[in-house]
Amino acid sequence: MPDCLLDDHGQGFCSRHATLSGPLHFVTGKGGVGKSTVAAALAIAAARRGARVLALELGVPAGLARILATPPKGVTVACFDGVAALGEYLTRRVRLGRFARMIIEHPIYRAFVGAAPGLRELMAMGKIRDELVLQRRWDVVVVDAGASGHALEYLRMPAAASRTFGLGRVHREAEVNADLLRDPDLCAVHVVATAEEMPVRETVQLVASLRALAIPVGTLFVNLCRPVAPAGIDVVIEGLGGALAPILRRARAWERIQEHQVAELESDTGAPAVRLPRIWTAPAPELAAVVGEAAL
Repeated sequence: MPDCLLDDHGQGFCSRHATLSGPLHFVTGKGGVGKSTVAAALAIAAARRGARVLALELGVPAGLARILATPPKGVTVACFDGVAALGEYLTRRVRLGRFARMIIEHPIYRAFVGAAPGLRELMAMGKIRDELVLQRRWDVVVVDAGASGHALEYLRMPAAASRTFGLGRVHREAEVNADLLRDPDLCAVHVVATAEEMPVRETVQLVASLRALAIPVGTLFVNLCRPVAPAGIDVVIEGLGGALAPILRRARAWERIQEHQVAELESDTGAPAVRLPRIWTAPAPELAAVVGEAAL
């Protein structure tokens, strides 16, 4: 990771933790695969390395806020909404002064933000960069970006807006955000799946979409994995009698399906996958070491 980012005035923002792989991490994947758990584990891992971490959700508080309801030392939890982000932009950057609150609270304003294509997503991405680069409060920002389609709406919007608005303030704001997302030294999008057909298929499509957008793909996590059986276990199982043997054979069948799906994921994406174990209690702290080693 480079020692410094540049703010809008060309001044350097220097991270205290240049040994981490990058300051901005998005986590996404198919719904229900454990994205929020992995995002929380990543935030905890970065904090354990001494970083000041902002862990945030795009939209209303949900899984990440629940898992980090009592955040550990060094982690601050927040959620970013495009409506609120645009209001802050109008207040701080455009300097509307006392008129800003009147505009933000007006029903027409909220209807406009809700209806304008991509505006909510563009403002939220701008707010993320604002927190990371301009506010200078965080060494690492971890974003629970939601399900694949939802996350792509946010991630593709800065480049799309930059192309749409060829000149002016919107173009400049969008372009700096797009540059941040495309920089592999600064940003990574980690994708979470489970070893099942539909999550694997969606992950392959998501990785292809990210690469088409020139957004760096970070680590592929396969969550809720069963332990890999030791060599020679099939011979041992076949030698068993009684009720235990059929149970173990079924477990081995599930393990073979898991390994087939992981192999397919790695083959179709061209990237190695990190297996995360199935943990029933306190998942984020338990997984922090594994996730941090793979992604930071």
